[in-house]
Amino acid sequence: MSISRICMDGFTGALMAVESFSDGRAVLHGPGGCRNYHNFLSSLCYPRAMPADFKKYSIPYFFGQARMPCTYIDEDNYINGSEGKLDECIPVICGIDDSFDVFINSPGAALIGDNVTDAIERAGFSHKAMAIEESLISQPFSSSYDHTVRSIIEWMVPEKRDAVPRSVNILGLPISSIDWQDAVAELGSILGDMGITVVSTPGAGCSAAGVAASTSAECNVCVCPEYCRGTAEMYEREYGIPTIFSDTGAPVGFDAVQHWARNIAAAMGADPSKVDARVRSARERAFKRIKGSMQARRVRCTRFTAMADSSVVFPLTKWLYDYLCMVPASISVDPGEDSGMVSSLTGFLGGIGLRDAWNSDPAQRVDYMFSDGHTAESRVMLGGCKKGIEVAMPTLYRVNFIPRPVYGINGAMYLLDEIFSGL
Repeated sequence: MSISRICMDGFTGALMAVESFSDGRAVLHGPGGCRNYHNFLSSLCYPRAMPADFKKYSIPYFFGQARMPCTYIDEDNYINGSEGKLDECIPVICGIDDSFDVFINSPGAALIGDNVTDAIERAGFSHKAMAIEESLISQPFSSSYDHTVRSIIEWMVPEKRDAVPRSVNILGLPISSIDWQDAVAELGSILGDMGITVVSTPGAGCSAAGVAASTSAECNVCVCPEYCRGTAEMYEREYGIPTIFSDTGAPVGFDAVQHWARNIAAAMGADPSKVDARVRSARERAFKRIKGSMQARRVRCTRFTAMADSSVVFPLTKWLYDYLCMVPASISVDPGEDSGMVSSLTGFLGGIGLRDAWNSDPAQRVDYMFSDGHTAESRVMLGGCKKGIEVAMPTLYRVNFIPRPVYGINGAMYLLDEIFSGL
């Protein structure tokens, strides 16, 4: 039995990047069939529904749903062009509220060749709407997400400001991460313990006002490089704001969290001692729970598969092996991988004598599967693993009412809770 895993593509990445802005709205320029799943996914990744939405948005192009309106082009538009429909829908969509709108071409609409930017200018909404004219479906989810976030910031043209000492923007944390809002709060708390304030979080709940304020940050700090390489380069080129990257990847697991914080502290001249104390306290709590658990010995030497972004898979794999003595059986990364993370990951696997686990058959039976929620749960249902643990969207089988982020100290505790529960 093989795994036919389909990763989210660049078209979805562009839409989710727009929807990551708290006052931004993706407008899907394409047929209605392209809207349904992406509308659902946007609401799943970043819930913002209000009770009055259905009544307010019961108008053409929205049809009762506040998220991701669609131009609903049809076969006539594919033959004769969609300029007329664009001229009709832009005032309706852009005039309904104060959100800024970003038009994204569906793969089919991109073939028509209509100039959406010109249509926006004709309608008089170039101050609050823009278009991503190119088709991004063939790009990886992560790089398309990064490209779209960067394009929005460049369109907004925030003014350069004087740097505020000990302040940062958090980059590279996509809303496709599990409980990303809790992760933002957790990482912000860690930075706060070092006397560093968070100015803005482009790509993770940032607003237009946040983009304007972002140019006052002293530095950017990266969570996942796959999602912010282009944005980071733009900030440094245009505003002289450098980005601090961690060579251990995203802050997943105690070791990577501590290294992430210490790396930032060293670059900014901050004191990481409070963070060290928090990590030490969490380690002690985890140690006591593990030692008091009947599952402790059952976890040792269990085999696992990991399939996710390279900057998540590297620290996760290393932490599971070093900390819990779990054995990587199949390790692979999603498209758009960071070359440095892949090099470190394969080097680590080779160093422990498990180089064959790299890109090996993910359908082999293992004890644990770390992946997106769909894949993890389907493998459990098919008997491919005993326990599936989601580390990314999309997912349907769980609704989180308590925080379960992947990043930070709370992320490490979430992963431990899943590993030691229900094996």
